Formats: sequence, structure tokens, C-alpha cells
Amino acid sequence: MLAIFSALFGFAAPFLPELMKFFNRRQDNTHELAMMDLRLKNANAEHTWRMEEINAAADIAEMQTLRQPTPSFGVQILDKAQDSLHPALWVPIFWLFALLDFIAGLVRPGITWAVVGGYLAYKLALYQTLTSARFGNDWAGAMSQLWKEDDYAVLSLVLAFWFGGRMYKAVFGGNASHGSASR
Repeated sequence: MLAIFSALFGFAAPFLPELMKFFNRRQDNTHELAMMDLRLKNANAEHTWRMEEINAAADIAEMQTLRQPTPSFGVQILDKAQDSLHPALWVPIFWLFALLDFIAGLVRPGITWAVVGGYLAYKLALYQTLTSARFGNDWAGAMSQLWKEDDYAVLSLVLAFWFGGRMYKAVFGGNASHGSASR
């Protein structure tokens, strides 16, 4: 039995180095594949991080642009025409564009006041109708009919918007992104 084992071992012995090289190459290839897989995952993660960094930088640049004060059109015109206009014309042109900038600045608050005024006028008319027709002089009964669930929802919305804007300003500093909360 030992003779057969010795003969088989002697016959297979020259192939052992090649067999060892085969297993070593297989292990090296497996290791290389694992390393390549890790490099690909790392590259994908690095690409994702880079894209997030680019997006964050773009968001910061956008917010900086949005937070810049609106330049006055009149001042821009006067800056460009400083050398070509006679100095006596600067003052009336400046006042004209200052008036236009003032009017443009009143558009949003003006619309807001018009909507609030219309809402209050509607509620006042409804109150007068309720007190004269249904309840007589019972203002408590008229008020209970006047304020409905939708009115409380609108009131909650407005209060949450304004106080949420203040909270945004307190937490993140500066003006809220919608620009109205601090006005």
C-alpha cells in the first residue's frame, strides 16, 4: 500500500507547484475582483458625494442671489447716465424712479391689504345681516354663526405662516426663503 501511495505521490509531485500556482492565481483574482468592486463602489459613492456637493453649492449660490436686495432701477439708470446727463436732470429723474420703486414695493402689501379688507368687509356685512334678520341684537349668536371651521383654518394658516417665518429667521438667520415673513 505504501508503494502505491509513493508511486502516486511521485507521479503527482511535479504537478504540485502548478496546482499551487493555480490556487494562488485564483485567490489573487478573487482578491483583485473584490478590490475592483470596492473601487467601483467607492467611485460611485464619491460621484454621489461630489454631485451633492455641487448641488449644495448651487443652492447656496441661489440663496445668496435671492437674498440680495433689489437694486433701484432709478439708481441703475443714473449710474449709467452719470457722464451723459446734465446734473440738473439727475434730481427729477431720481425722484421719478424713487416713486416708481416705492409703488412697485407696495404691490404685494397692497394686494394683501385689499384681500384682508375684502374679507373683513364680507364678514362685517354678514354680521349685520345676521344681527338684523335672525338674531336681532344677539351679537353672540351672530358671532357663532359668523365664524365657521374654514375661518379658523384660514386664521391658523396665516398665523402659522407668519410665526413659521419668524422661526425660520431665528433658526437659519436672515430672511425666510419666501421673503415675506420678515416684512
